Amino acid sequence: MPIHFLNTVDLNKNLLLNARIQNLGSDPSAADSSVGQIYFNTTADTLKQYVADKEGSGSPGWVEVGSDSVTAGTGIGVTLTGGNAVVRNTGLVTVLDGTYINLTKQGGGDNTELTADLNAVDGTSVLGTRFLSKDNTWDVPAFDQYTHWTLAGDNATTQNISSEDTASFIGDSVKISTEVSATDTLKIIHDLTTRTDTTSAQTANAFPVVNSVTTDTTGHVTAVDIKTVTVPDNNTTYSLDVPLNTTNINLKGANPASDDFVTLSGYAGQTETNYISADEIEVALTPSVTIANSLTLTNGAFTQVAGGENNLNANLDMNDNKLLFVATGTDDTDGVNWGQVRDAIAGVGLFQGGYNATTGLTINLSTNGSLDGANNVALDKGDYFVVTTDGTAFYGVTLEVGDMIFANVDIAANSTPAQSVYTTVIQDANIAEADSTDANTRKGVAGFDSANFTASNTGWVQLREEVLSGRMAKVLLTSGTDLDGETTFTVDLTATAVFGTGATAADAIATVKVASSGLIVFPKVTGNGTGSLDFKFIPVVADDVYTAIISIV
Repeated sequence: MPIHFLNTVDLNKNLLLNARIQNLGSDPSAADSSVGQIYFNTTADTLKQYVADKEGSGSPGWVEVGSDSVTAGTGIGVTLTGGNAVVRNTGLVTVLDGTYINLTKQGGGDNTELTADLNAVDGTSVLGTRFLSKDNTWDVPAFDQYTHWTLAGDNATTQNISSEDTASFIGDSVKISTEVSATDTLKIIHDLTTRTDTTSAQTANAFPVVNSVTTDTTGHVTAVDIKTVTVPDNNTTYSLDVPLNTTNINLKGANPASDDFVTLSGYAGQTETNYISADEIEVALTPSVTIANSLTLTNGAFTQVAGGENNLNANLDMNDNKLLFVATGTDDTDGVNWGQVRDAIAGVGLFQGGYNATTGLTINLSTNGSLDGANNVALDKGDYFVVTTDGTAFYGVTLEVGDMIFANVDIAANSTPAQSVYTTVIQDANIAEADSTDANTRKGVAGFDSANFTASNTGWVQLREEVLSGRMAKVLLTSGTDLDGETTFTVDLTATAVFGTGATAADAIATVKVASSGLIVFPKVTGNGTGSLDFKFIPVVADDVYTAIISIV
């Protein structure tokens, strides 16, 4: 049984030593042949190749290497196919004249030459000024002899312009002018129009306006009519006067004489107006002010002078500000102050944050400090800390991450407390470490990769069987993609059914077999990105025929 290579084998420019071409007694069928394929024909005792165009037929077939397998010695044949010349050992060469080209034999024997020349004959043209026409004759093209051209305008008059005559284009000297601006170029110019307008004098209540504009038939403005418009002067002068015992302002007109009253009034529940004198009106808040919507004080503050109970009909948002000087609450619905809270929770432990057992300092208080020594922080009975960094700074006791320190009593700041006022709780929730020996390895909490380990509900951890066997997977190659004469199958190594999350193509190798027979074949296997393998087969193959045995380390 031969080894099946189902993709290209690259020898990387290395020698193929002692190789032997396939031996066959006859040509393989077209279905078993591919362009470029070779074999040794034991019947004809010759090396043969499969070509795309056999003897210029346009169809593929088997031919002898170095020949087109035609009987030798009968002559040389040349066939032109699609602009390509095919030379064959077929027989004598016959050369015929074409429609426009004659071929003339020169010389003789093995040194025969062919000379090509146009076969057109002289026509009716003059020698030296002739052109080859479509009918394959030498001719002079026909053309109309120039005599003159005609100049015409918008009127009925025309003028013939003969050879060397000049046609002049002249403007009307008022609105249109012409000039030669470049070679063979005449520029027609619309001239500017000059106009002088008059301006009328302007008074306080009179001003000029454009009444009409006159234009000629070409659109040029020929005249502008300016008219003066006078606006009547009806200004009124007022003086202010406050009538006695009223909150009105009297606007007394002087020109013309008139009285107009403006009434100032307050808004109910918010403002009121009062008569003070003939030239003063007071605007003030009402004794009780009702604000329908929000009241915003940008830089002010509320101050209650008189006593009384304030009633709120909505929540009071302190906007991250303190509520100061709160009285001690007595009823169940009363608010309480911080002193009451501390008294209520005295002896109840509060979590105060972390403790660095290396530096001996707390790490989450507003003002961090030590728990021992002369600079200790103040604590209430029951306050406790959780160790965040291993160390022996706490009275020389070895503490590890997760251990806890409790205050047994109230501890004053800077009091150099004794070790006995604290209680330490060793949690033993260590994080497991790896080391070279069992004795040097810290035991503790650990997690396990499910791709490599199993764990029972009793904590029994075992290495997966596939890991012990080198982590191997058997995958049937299906859902292939056919393109350019090859089939590609892609296997996702990270799939749960294969190796799972974290598997990489760089750590995998594969062997491919025919699923039905177990025959090992050799397609091209490459990594596709990080976690996939591509299996490429040449030529096209069907799905579910091959199985990949994949190993990963």
